[in-house]
Amino acid sequence: MQDISIKKLYFIVFSTGAFVMILELIGSRILAPVLGTSIFIWTSLIGIILGALSLGYYFGGKLADKNPNTKTFSSLIFFSGIFVFFIIVAKEFILEISFFLGMKNGAVFSSIFLFAIPSFFLGTVSPYAARLAMKKVEDSGKTIGNLYAVSTFGSIVGTFLAGFYLIPNFGSTNILYAITIGLLVISLFAYQKREKIGILFLVFIVVFGFSVVSSAFNQEKYLVDEDTLYGHIRIYDKEGEDDRTIRVMSVENFFDSGMILGSDELAFEYTKYYRLDGVFKDDIKRVVLFGGAAYSVAKDFLLRNREGKIDVVEIDPKTTEFAEKYFNLDVGNERLIIYHQDARIFLNNVSRNNNDKYDIVYNDAFSSNCSAPFHLTTREAIEKMYNILNNDGVYITNIISAISGKKSEFFRVEYKTIAEKFENVFVFATRDASMDQSETVQNIMIIATKENVDIDEMIDNNRDEDIAKLLDKYWKYEIQVNDVKILTDDYAPVEHYTSKLCIF
Repeated sequence: MQDISIKKLYFIVFSTGAFVMILELIGSRILAPVLGTSIFIWTSLIGIILGALSLGYYFGGKLADKNPNTKTFSSLIFFSGIFVFFIIVAKEFILEISFFLGMKNGAVFSSIFLFAIPSFFLGTVSPYAARLAMKKVEDSGKTIGNLYAVSTFGSIVGTFLAGFYLIPNFGSTNILYAITIGLLVISLFAYQKREKIGILFLVFIVVFGFSVVSSAFNQEKYLVDEDTLYGHIRIYDKEGEDDRTIRVMSVENFFDSGMILGSDELAFEYTKYYRLDGVFKDDIKRVVLFGGAAYSVAKDFLLRNREGKIDVVEIDPKTTEFAEKYFNLDVGNERLIIYHQDARIFLNNVSRNNNDKYDIVYNDAFSSNCSAPFHLTTREAIEKMYNILNNDGVYITNIISAISGKKSEFFRVEYKTIAEKFENVFVFATRDASMDQSETVQNIMIIATKENVDIDEMIDNNRDEDIAKLLDKYWKYEIQVNDVKILTDDYAPVEHYTSKLCIF
């Protein structure tokens, strides 16, 4: 057995322990653009990585007992770095397959094929290091305990380092490159031989070259391609149906909002339905919007209501920064107040102040059909929204779902939850409001009022042609809710419902 100092071993197990947790957190960011950020993603990542680590512990311990030596130890670390690099190379292809498998199956599939092998090799490091460190049987318990304590401490450091600093500042791909290089350097540190230096030099050239080419490609493709504390944001221009250029902000690879360059017109059809606010409420003075993103809805409100004021609750400060830079957002507008916090926290704070009331609550936080913030869907959340509205206030929300059929559960449970509290609830199917299209997944606008409203009279009395086109999508048919339960903070399986929308 070849000797290696205990200080080296401590450094190695600390570093690899940190890399394991950084890799796990990075995993959620890699899967999110295609599969969302639901509980299924975390379940798959944690389960697969823990399983792979367990196999690594077993294999590493068994291998170490046969012939413990620093060359094999170094090779295990080296291959863990190679397979981390494989994540960078293969992620687009694996995620493309995962997309067609649906949220649950896709999450398991991508977790296995991207993260199982590097996690397995990283799992071999600690038991192998323990065998190399063991000098006397009498001290074996202490030696193993110390190494695993150092490894666990490394995992703790890696967790906080990734979540609080690395991901929001460097992005997932750059961190994977750093992990790859770090593991290769550590493998050399564990076995300092000349032939190893030559191999590592060639690998470094490949990794660096791939990094340069990949970075250049993304710079050409996107105006912004960046991880933030809350998600992965991409901003790019694309040609619309009428040959006008649309600038899009996508969060987790789902269209979130956008604008038509050189125009104040709304780019996405569903956002025009927020203009129905004036049909249901006269003299709108103060409103709140949950979900800012590119601020298209907020900017449209300020244009339509020259005296109105809008509070925008957007959890991610980066989206506001990008909206100002790329989407003509005027953050200095005195009629616009921006809160960078979770919408539910905002609701909790504002609902305690009975004098702080709004005419309209817009909810545009459900912009993805594969994931939705469940804590904004529940009875408790709806009650808080109801409470911050004036007596004649209106709640307007966008949901991506079908109205009936297998892919309608999310819409129907949310409709039932809203209808429990509000006097009237009206539905607008933005793509097609005919009964034969009730199973079509589309943007569905729900408009709820605190006072009783005669929708037929409103439609008949409307004289605005643009508004009339929106009102034509009013859903006149019965909505079946007898077979679904109201959502609560205790029971809100939103990911279960939305996962059915992501099976293609």
